[in-house]
Amino acid sequence: MGFIGGPGETQIEVDRRLISERITKLSRELDKVRKTRESHREGRRKTPFPIIAFVGYTNAGKSTLFNRITQATVFAQDLLFATLDPTMRGVDLPNGKRVIFSDTVGFISDLPTHLVAAFRATLEEVLAADVIVHVRDISHPETEQQKRDVIQVLEELGISDTQRESMIEVHNKIDLLSEEERREIVNIAKRRKDAIALSATTGEGCEELLELIGKQLAAEWRQRALVLAADESAVVAWLHRHADVQSLNYDKDGNAHLKISIAPEEEARLEKMRTSATASAS
Repeated sequence: MGFIGGPGETQIEVDRRLISERITKLSRELDKVRKTRESHREGRRKTPFPIIAFVGYTNAGKSTLFNRITQATVFAQDLLFATLDPTMRGVDLPNGKRVIFSDTVGFISDLPTHLVAAFRATLEEVLAADVIVHVRDISHPETEQQKRDVIQVLEELGISDTQRESMIEVHNKIDLLSEEERREIVNIAKRRKDAIALSATTGEGCEELLELIGKQLAAEWRQRALVLAADESAVVAWLHRHADVQSLNYDKDGNAHLKISIAPEEEARLEKMRTSATASAS
């Protein structure tokens, strides 16, 4: 009959059984990922680097773009759930700032009910991100509907207003467009401050994406002038690692005069560090 099944099984029954086994296997894998997410997130809360999360509809090219930018080897194939466990890699942006890139599982619509909870648990990684990069397959005929599906899931996850405002939209796969379509998409992206048109396959536009990520991060940073005492050299070293030190001069007493740009969360850590040092000294 052209198939192998148990006694009395019809082709439909065999297909249903195989699908059920596949779903069960995916459920187990997703559950395993879900159980490790929180411990991983807790560790990353201690990292000094901003987190950049790639999100997007399945097969939008997230893993290909991740590979291109990080020079990593991540399974990038046209398969559903090709990326189940988010992969993290450190990258230095053109402005010298080090960030952590995270590649997440692809979004799909009409997910089976019993997979929804585990699937979304893997996406909670996005909530820890400083910048969300929404990768779209701009060549797909249903790219606008896919965008709506992704945004809906992000909103249901509860992304913050800050994350929403700093989100970057990547119009990927411009290499699959006609020359006329490509020019139109590139021009549309150029008129926006939060979008970039590129090809993860050829690399076109990827450097510009890194520059845009740097600008989005810098837009949230605060400018400060500091005077640190001679015995606060450890704080000066910390600032070089966790902030953008724009100028540094020492006076005759050894005090450090700095102008810095610093992220709000790092500024809070700086104040806590200096308060603790003052309390210890007294």
